[in-house]
Amino acid sequence: MDALMRGTATAFAETMSAGGIGVAARRMTVAAWCVALATVFGAASVGCAVTALWVFVLPEVGPVGAPLIAAAALLSLCLPLLVIARIVLRRRPQLPPAPALPDAAVPALLIAEASRLMEENKGAALLAALLAGATAGNLGRK
Repeated sequence: MDALMRGTATAFAETMSAGGIGVAARRMTVAAWCVALATVFGAASVGCAVTALWVFVLPEVGPVGAPLIAAAALLSLCLPLLVIARIVLRRRPQLPPAPALPDAAVPALLIAEASRLMEENKGAALLAALLAGATAGNLGRK
């Protein structure tokens, strides 16, 4: 369990330091933690309810009341966590507006970016072209 918590904390720290993808990963992490806690509280409340039914056979009402109150308290903790998870998942971050470029600059910008990416990733691009050619060549064969 300690290794799982350490791994989760490391993953959370990595998403905090990331750029744009870090925001979505952070939201998903918060939602996952809320759902996980709600699941644990729900399971514990079911356990308390079962314990209350078990103790119900006893002649006194006192021992039954305490587990039922604990189950109600845990269920009341589940609902806000689920609402928080829903709010976090439904909220969309505001994207900054794209910078306005003249129509003539767009193709030149795209060509320059493609050239730069091709230079940086020559091996991967050649491998992708090889695989695409092999796939296209094998489409006609049966």
